[in-house]
Amino acid sequence: METNKIYNMDALEGLKKLETSSVDCFITSPPYYKKLSYESNFNSYLQYIEFMEKIARESFRCLKEEGYFFLNFANDKDNPIKSYEVLFRFLNAGFTLHDTIIWYRYNSQPCNTDRQLTPQFEFIFMMVKLPKNFHLNKEEVYKKYPEVFDTKNVGNVWKIAFNSGHDIKVSMKKQNEDASNGLWGHSGFPEHISSIPILLTTKENDLIVDMFMGSGTTAVSCKKYNRNFIGFEISQEYVDIANKRLEQSKLKVMEGKQDAELKW
Repeated sequence: METNKIYNMDALEGLKKLETSSVDCFITSPPYYKKLSYESNFNSYLQYIEFMEKIARESFRCLKEEGYFFLNFANDKDNPIKSYEVLFRFLNAGFTLHDTIIWYRYNSQPCNTDRQLTPQFEFIFMMVKLPKNFHLNKEEVYKKYPEVFDTKNVGNVWKIAFNSGHDIKVSMKKQNEDASNGLWGHSGFPEHISSIPILLTTKENDLIVDMFMGSGTTAVSCKKYNRNFIGFEISQEYVDIANKRLEQSKLKVMEGKQDAELKW
């Protein structure tokens, strides 16, 4: 497939078109199954979980032996073990869990009830295909993103504000609403969530794939650090948003502002 392109395509169908052992790194945040508009094609939680295992198996086939998979996911009050169920499907497909990164969202919206604690973290499961010859570029990560870590020791707790670098808040629509007013959609994670794994585990011109591309954050990070990407996104609306962000990114590079945050 042509690289540096976002395809308006179902994630699973897109993965099937990739060559075996062709991807250096996957970085993605799939649907969380919270009855949002982009999840409306799942009729049940079981169907969703089975779909995620198919995604895992195709990803395992496509990943190079020394490659990494970064999976951003979170539990919720309705299903407090959902992340672990999704992770198990990836392990069942052949992946090895290398580390569990905690994304500490210190500015999360308060939970104004005495029945529940305010959720302040999400998982980033760092998985590998064949665990050998590990080398993580921790010095480069700390040089670029020192504010994420409390010390110079690059650890597995990443302190990143939920809407870091955004001028607007993430907007997620329910199943009966369209996404026309929500620029960031279901891939509204901060740029750090894709850029840090890219710097940590890949080198220039490597191929990064995000099969749930959403509004294009992973693609923007790839272009920022001279990596190739392929993205799949089922919503044409979000493909258009992502391509607009990429054009904005190119303009910033031309203006000599490559390290500037992309704001909307």
